[in-house]
Amino acid sequence: MPDRFAVWMTLVMTPLILGCAQIKSFTVVPSTICPGETVRVDWLTSGDAGNGTLDSVPVLAGAGEVPEEGSRFFTPAQSTRFILKVPGVLKNAQREWDVQVAPEQSSRLLGGIAQCGGEPQSVSASFTIQREDSSTRIRAILITNSYPRLLSISKDGMEIDIPPNGTTDGFKNVSMIGTWIVRSPVGPDEACDNALQAVARRLIIKIQMACKE
Repeated sequence: MPDRFAVWMTLVMTPLILGCAQIKSFTVVPSTICPGETVRVDWLTSGDAGNGTLDSVPVLAGAGEVPEEGSRFFTPAQSTRFILKVPGVLKNAQREWDVQVAPEQSSRLLGGIAQCGGEPQSVSASFTIQREDSSTRIRAILITNSYPRLLSISKDGMEIDIPPNGTTDGFKNVSMIGTWIVRSPVGPDEACDNALQAVARRLIIKIQMACKE
């Protein structure tokens, strides 16, 4: 009986699986670029109703019908959404990916969940910008400390202190790609819990950045 049931389930499920389109992978790299730069779109799909379609908003030359697997290159002049659609007999599949074209200069708030520890004690957080997330041309210009307490910023072996509510251009022209670490020392009359509460359990910095050659 179990064997017959298994065979019956296989016969029922097989057409359902075959009739559904699948997008096994879909990536657009990098996700943030400078004007004039190119992104690479890669996909791997499966479907029984023909080839898929790669659309873009706004429309770019090179978009349109695509095979089950492949790559294409685009140079968006403005922020663009790529949409991959794969038809299926029973169910279609769709994925979207946004690419940001950075303006000449822009600012972002970046940071992470804070932890407290170490000797001497400090509140710290880190964030990492991967190569697939950002153009190598996007560089830091100015970093702002919005807290009424000292911050220490570390990246690529550099460490710079920013006074309370102050700024630094010490990371000027440093690539945004990589790991940034933000620390704030625990005061002599503070405990870790007090320090974490003082920063709302997060450490965030404002980074002004620009596209550099």
